[in-house]
Amino acid sequence: MIKITVNAKIYTALQKAFPKPFNSAHRALAKYISILETMLFKSLHYQATPMQRKLDLFAISLKKLANDGGQIGPKKMVLHRWLRENNLSLVEPVVLGSNLSGDVSQCRLTDLVTMVDTLAIEDEILSAGKTDREIDIYLSGDEFSNIELLNMLYPEIKRRITDDKMDRLFDLVPVDLVSVKSYIVWLTTEATMLTIERKDQALRQARIILAIATVLDGNYLQRKKSSTFGRTYYEGVSVQNINKELRRAVLGNCWEYDIRSSVVAWKMGWAQSYIDTHRINLNVRQVFGTSLSFLEDKPDFMATVRHFTFDSNSPVPKDLQPKLLKQALTAISFGARQNTKGWQNDTGGWTNPALVEIFRNQHDRERFLSDATVQAFIKEQGLLDAHLYEKVQEQKKDLLKKPFLQTPSGRPSKSKILAYLYQHDETEIMGVVRHVAARFDRYPIANVHDAIFFKRKLGMDIKHEIELCMREYSDNPYWHLTSKQLERYEPRYLDVQLAEEEHKERIKQEESRARAHFANLSVD
Repeated sequence: MIKITVNAKIYTALQKAFPKPFNSAHRALAKYISILETMLFKSLHYQATPMQRKLDLFAISLKKLANDGGQIGPKKMVLHRWLRENNLSLVEPVVLGSNLSGDVSQCRLTDLVTMVDTLAIEDEILSAGKTDREIDIYLSGDEFSNIELLNMLYPEIKRRITDDKMDRLFDLVPVDLVSVKSYIVWLTTEATMLTIERKDQALRQARIILAIATVLDGNYLQRKKSSTFGRTYYEGVSVQNINKELRRAVLGNCWEYDIRSSVVAWKMGWAQSYIDTHRINLNVRQVFGTSLSFLEDKPDFMATVRHFTFDSNSPVPKDLQPKLLKQALTAISFGARQNTKGWQNDTGGWTNPALVEIFRNQHDRERFLSDATVQAFIKEQGLLDAHLYEKVQEQKKDLLKKPFLQTPSGRPSKSKILAYLYQHDETEIMGVVRHVAARFDRYPIANVHDAIFFKRKLGMDIKHEIELCMREYSDNPYWHLTSKQLERYEPRYLDVQLAEEEHKERIKQEESRARAHFANLSVD
């Protein structure tokens, strides 16, 4: 939670300007402070930029603060405006936002405000903790603060909503509380490879999940947010937007199943349709051999491309290279441009092509794009993109007129339309996975788009049945699930370590006394 206190002179000035009705100044300012606290809290959900960290800035919509912050007096004066005009502002903009770009203002708190972040982790406390109970009490937080956080994030809970409405609004995720606490301890005392920004964000997300799950008997609520593109997202902190290690800590021991190379597999489902439509006297492997190689032996495919992309002079660390290649090939599968020229966007800013953003080093980018395997992959994906778009023009013309699938100039966006088709089909096919798994009494504990998590391993028979149903349902023979076992973060067991240290110390003392005793005997 974010708690702010303000200089007493603000209360005094506001009370003097608006003495009636009694206590109206106090109530109005309390509401404004509550709105600001919530906005500050939500701004901390996201990883701080270097500028935000350096200047102590928060991303805040000043327009929303003014609209939601309330009014005061018989003339309904906007409180935010009154504070500004009387040099009593609680926040001041450093970089103003823009309605055109949708960017909110970057603001700092004024000298009239003191802020306390109750979710912040004190490294010294965790490092100095001597027993498991000390660490547990600190990380669990106090009950009042946890309930206050619950009420702020989920105000519906206070109104005792029905189970049906609960299911419509939220997805429930079981949380391994011990694992999350162990993750926080590890991240605070041992993790060395993360930037301060990423570390702070992960700690904050972990504390939020832990606080809510502590109140809700080991469960965390994810507020559903449906997308017009077909997917279900979640507002705020969720298993979708936390890093993979925190996700592993939250879910504990479980099994992850995701669709292998899902975008390419989906598009390859249209490969035979392309061949039939264009009356090509070749089979799928002859026309789309590189894409098939990507699906059938991805490790070898990636190793080959990596070899021809990154040489010994590349500034990209070796452990980052596979990640960049994966991003680049995913971008290509969604129609990323090969050109390296940027363009000025509608807000006056500059936009670089996706591949330029991924490969910042020009030499690496040129080697990647000149590789024969990559060129063949780009060509094949382009053929499938064009074929899919032609099918939309023939069979789903209504999509061409949807504003959210158009460019700012009003033209249909090929990339947006492909993403729309893919995400809707992805949602349907993952529904098949859940439906078939339920027949075997297997229910997911979490979903992340093309990935699904189960507490127990599905087993080869169940997995094979699910894949068969996926292929039959969509008439796509390329769907395949890959599995991965996730293991919880184990506690350090400080009590055991302490007992062992005490035992060793006792043995050491007894041995010392024994040596002294025998020394005295020899003297006698």
